[in-house]
Amino acid sequence: MKRTLILFFALFCTSVMAEQVSGLYNGRVLVADQTEQSRSKGVNQALEQVLIKLTGNSKIMQLPGIQKAVSNTNNFIASVGYTKLPAGSPDELTDQPGFSLQVSFSTQAIDQLIRWAQLPILPAGRPKLVFWMVRDDAETGRQFVTEQQFPDFTQGFEQIMQDRAVPYQLPALDLEDQLSLSVNEAWSMREETIEVASQRYGADGWVLLRFFTTTSGQVRGSWTYKLGDQRGFDDVRGENAEVFVGLAVNELVDSISSQLTYVPQMDTSKLVVQINQVDSFTDYQAVVAQLQGLKLVRSSHVSAVEGDRLFVTVDIDGGVDLLISALERSGRLVNQTSEMARFSGNLEFDWMVE
Repeated sequence: MKRTLILFFALFCTSVMAEQVSGLYNGRVLVADQTEQSRSKGVNQALEQVLIKLTGNSKIMQLPGIQKAVSNTNNFIASVGYTKLPAGSPDELTDQPGFSLQVSFSTQAIDQLIRWAQLPILPAGRPKLVFWMVRDDAETGRQFVTEQQFPDFTQGFEQIMQDRAVPYQLPALDLEDQLSLSVNEAWSMREETIEVASQRYGADGWVLLRFFTTTSGQVRGSWTYKLGDQRGFDDVRGENAEVFVGLAVNELVDSISSQLTYVPQMDTSKLVVQINQVDSFTDYQAVVAQLQGLKLVRSSHVSAVEGDRLFVTVDIDGGVDLLISALERSGRLVNQTSEMARFSGNLEFDWMVE
């Protein structure tokens, strides 16, 4: 009965808004000191971190020509700063306090690199994921992973998700969760049950990560996810828990990101977007800000206003379908575009007042 009620309410939940992430052009790494050698190494690591965040590809630096293209990091740096870590900080690299190196990179220089190299771009409006993680232990049995019981594992997971700039949430694992999803159902990757249990968190999608440790100490497991109509699954193994979580989470994020990225074109596509039900100047400002805030929109200008209809001409990178998807994920625009209009470059949406 409990699950029936949860499913009933889940059917009436509206789609949630993709979160706008910030700091995509900023990198933060730990260095032992402020020597030129440490600075150079740290800047390289920060630049790699930024390119991974922007492209959604953890192996981006392995692509042909990228290492050479970024060999002179001074061409991309906007500012560099240090923060001294206090003694006893968990971020220390050595027995002596180290430093946090914060590097801000030039948006223009990085974007030029991405266009030149034809790298994919993961838009800043990113789906939020709820993560269910289960560990099977020979002595204690199957358990949901919590920060209290597995602090090292969850800290490693959270650091990777922050580095990848992907919005996420861990479940409360309270009584409601226990009634919705048992640990054995989670381990069995029962999609329908996971879907229902995840509805309460208002996320765009869910992930299930399960793993166990072999007698030799190797950690093995698998992940699966559902994001809209997109699904994925893979098996992962690592020599220990730290290696496993790095491999599993990065491969997972790579898989999801590959479905959301676009490759910016040297020549843009011009479209006309008609927005209906724009009844006030406040709505007008909100619509314009919504369009200008999209990474794939290179430029936009209002071409006409007719009653409550607003016509905006936009130049975009990527394809029409990506723009439609990005506008739909905003949570404020309902797609009314016909198939014929889409092919002619005329899009139509209804504006939803908050």
